[in-house]
Amino acid sequence: MFGASLQPSASVHPSVARGLGSSHVVMESPTAPRQSERLERLERTIENELVPRLLTSHRAGPIPPALSMAIARELSASDVDVFVAAIRSPDDARAAQFIREVLAEGATIEAVYLDLLAPSARRLGAMWDEDECDFVEVTVSLGRMQRMLRDLSQVFLADVTGSEAVGNVLLSCIPGEQHTLGIIMVGEFLLRDGWRVMVGAPWSESDLLTMVGTEWYDVIGFSVGSESRLPLLKRDIRRLKSASRNPHMQFMVGGQVFSDDPTLADQVGANAIATSAREAPQTARRLLDVAHRAASDASREALGDRVQFSDAIRRD
Repeated sequence: MFGASLQPSASVHPSVARGLGSSHVVMESPTAPRQSERLERLERTIENELVPRLLTSHRAGPIPPALSMAIARELSASDVDVFVAAIRSPDDARAAQFIREVLAEGATIEAVYLDLLAPSARRLGAMWDEDECDFVEVTVSLGRMQRMLRDLSQVFLADVTGSEAVGNVLLSCIPGEQHTLGIIMVGEFLLRDGWRVMVGAPWSESDLLTMVGTEWYDVIGFSVGSESRLPLLKRDIRRLKSASRNPHMQFMVGGQVFSDDPTLADQVGANAIATSAREAPQTARRLLDVAHRAASDASREALGDRVQFSDAIRRD
């Protein structure tokens, strides 16, 4: 789709390189030319190789505050305007080129996800509601953005170091809703946090029931775009709880309807709301802790029942 990879180039943020290059002072002496040459070679190595590698590696994950202040390129509402115009353009390469430019200027992958792609998707949805663009244009634009997420994913996930998964998560939309950009983005953050993630297009109820009945999932996350889908979600959560291999499986929901009215999560039977992709891993970990405590309590209760039963048998 795109002519070049969306991954940031190794020659990142030229302003930082210029600052390092212009600040060095080498004290030369006619009697020590070799020492001067060695210092210059060392500084060139730091400037041209080490610093770009450090900046590239940090873009995939959390950036130390001092380094972040030095290199971060903040993304604004005007950037969203430019990107939305680019993503709607007949030229497939325009939006990808814009992302490459902001990355080269110091924006982080996380900022591109949360401060560019996410608000752009919301902007497209608002434009559709206001009849400024049609369903086909929104679908094509969101499809382009999903491909950009895939291209950026390798860099975003580069700092995943855990060898053992935190837990298993299943993410889906409610059947009938087709736009999956939000859950794909949530899946990226969960993967980077060490979770094993299954993300899919809206599965049918029978598909979901089969999946939770054959595989162990700790958390199921649903994205809901319309309040009219809430009765369907409530029914699905109730049936999935009954069919799950994991008796303590937790449910996490997200979407504008829950941001507008958090009480709706309780009404549909969900355990928590993920208000953003950035917060989803923390929310999922809290739910996992709840599930572990519930399983531990159930084990102790079952053990107590067995002891009482054994005592009753002995007395008889």
